[in-house]
Amino acid sequence: MRTNHTQMNRFHPLQLCRAARLNLTQTSCQKRGFTLIEMLVVITIIGILSSALVISVQSAYKQARQANCKSNLRQFGVALAIYRGEHDNVVPDWLSNLYPDYLDDRGMYICRSDNFYGLKDIRPYAYVKSIRDSTTLDAAKFRDNKTNNDNSRNKSVEACSYFYEFSNAACPWGKDASWPDGNYSTMKLWKYAQMQYGDGNNRDRASGTNQQLPYSASAIPIIRCYHHWKDQKIYGVAYINKDSRTATKEWITLNVAYAGNVFVGPPWWEGTLRAGEKAKGN
Repeated sequence: MRTNHTQMNRFHPLQLCRAARLNLTQTSCQKRGFTLIEMLVVITIIGILSSALVISVQSAYKQARQANCKSNLRQFGVALAIYRGEHDNVVPDWLSNLYPDYLDDRGMYICRSDNFYGLKDIRPYAYVKSIRDSTTLDAAKFRDNKTNNDNSRNKSVEACSYFYEFSNAACPWGKDASWPDGNYSTMKLWKYAQMQYGDGNNRDRASGTNQQLPYSASAIPIIRCYHHWKDQKIYGVAYINKDSRTATKEWITLNVAYAGNVFVGPPWWEGTLRAGEKAKGN
C-alpha cells in the first residue's frame, strides 16, 4: 500500500499541470528568437563600440608617431648642439652632414607619418594647398634627400622627411629693410640674421614702442616636420593675418628650436602665440 501511495503522489494532477506549463513556456522561449527591433538595437550598439574602438586605435597610432618624431627631433637638437660646440657655433650646411659622426642611424631622418619615406616633398602637397601657401619652399633644392644635387650635403643620406631651416640652399627672399648690408644669400645666413635682428613680424607691441625684436633661440625653429598636420589643430596666427595678429585654429607642425627644445607650432612659425596674446573670440 505504501508503494502505491507513493506512485500516486508522483503523478499528482497539479504537478502534471505545472510541469506541462513550464515545458510549454520553455518551448515558446526557445522558438521565439530576436525581434527586428532587438536586432537593430544590438547592431547599433556593436557599431558604436566598433567606431569608438577604431577612433581610439587611430588616436593611439597618431600619438605613437608623434612621440617617435619628437624623439628624432630631440636627438637632432642634441647633435646640432654638439656640432656647434665643435665648429665655433656654426651649424652644418645640411642635416645629412651630421651622419655618421654625430648621428649613426639614418632611420632617424624618416618620419613615420611621411607617406613617401623622405624621398619626395618635405611638405605634403595637400597641406600646402590647405594653408594656401606658395610652393616656393617645396623645390628640390630645399630637400635633404637624393633629389637635391647640392655638393655640400652628405649623399650617404638619400632620404629625409624634415625641413632644415638653416640649410645651404639659396634663399628665395631678399634681406629685411632693417638689416645692415651683408650677405644673406643662403637660408642659413638669412636665418642667422632673422635670429640676430628680428623682423617686422616680431615687435614689442606690449610696451607700445612697437620696437623690432630679435627672435629667441628657443622660439625660432631649426628643423620642422609637416607630416603630422592632420593630427590636430592649435591656435596660431596665419600668414595672411600677420598684420592684425588675429589667431585662429591652424594645422600643427612639430619643431626643434635652435636652442634644442621641441615644440608644437602653427604652419607659419612666426605666428606662434606670444605671452599675452589671445585666440580669436577669447
